[in-house]
Amino acid sequence: MIFLKKYSFFLLFLFCSFIALPVDDYKLIKSISFPQPVFFTTDKLGNAYVVVENQLLQFDPQGNAKGNYSRSNIGALSLVDASNPMKILLFYPDYATVVILDAKLSLQSEIDLRSLNINQPLIVCNSGENAYWVYDRQDDELKKIDNNGQVIHQSSNLTQLTGYQLQPNLMLEDNGFVFINNPATGILVFDRYGTYYKIHAFEGLKSFQVVDNDLLFVKNNHLYRYNSKSLSEKEILTPPADSIRGARIEQHELYLLTSDSLNFYYF
Repeated sequence: MIFLKKYSFFLLFLFCSFIALPVDDYKLIKSISFPQPVFFTTDKLGNAYVVVENQLLQFDPQGNAKGNYSRSNIGALSLVDASNPMKILLFYPDYATVVILDAKLSLQSEIDLRSLNINQPLIVCNSGENAYWVYDRQDDELKKIDNNGQVIHQSSNLTQLTGYQLQPNLMLEDNGFVFINNPATGILVFDRYGTYYKIHAFEGLKSFQVVDNDLLFVKNNHLYRYNSKSLSEKEILTPPADSIRGARIEQHELYLLTSDSLNFYYF
């Protein structure tokens, strides 16, 4: 817990100074070309993860290949949650399957959500307490499930609550809150029990990162930081790129995903 608090404080300080960082201060470490990457994320250790051609590729902070994982019998890999670098979660929606890997991308466990009577899972993410969250389209509820397959917390019917049916593309837990990105309306926030809290009305987002009270996201080919307490939104200057599909910050590195490459920058 002490480490996480120090890490959050460090990144918060980093964001404050990072906004005004001159573009010339970025040092390109490595640029890796990819044929139409499907998904991209990072972990707190600075490792990067890219899904290409249904294969998960792992890179160290210098952009060196570190590991890979692939499966051919459970459909397409749609998202990866590396918020816990010791417990990397992969989601295969075609077969409603969750795969858990360790830091070396070795298989630790596999979960068939349909065996838990969750037949239409749309998105999944890691949670503390050795659990995970699932958004279940069958009853339009957010559910927290423990290692024994028991639902320990769940939301009310979110279609009835919000007045529209969610089509989420990303979910994550951070600092006791759950964030669900629904591109049509914004990022919905829930507490640790699955109770709806509020919405950040940023429409059309493909991805986002949460650090303490800040949301980091790409909009109109620019990187922005939004502070949920001050309600201030500021652009973060980045190296020029034709098409920024995703961006993340870990420690002293900026990761920029474009339409055909992942670029590692040090600052």
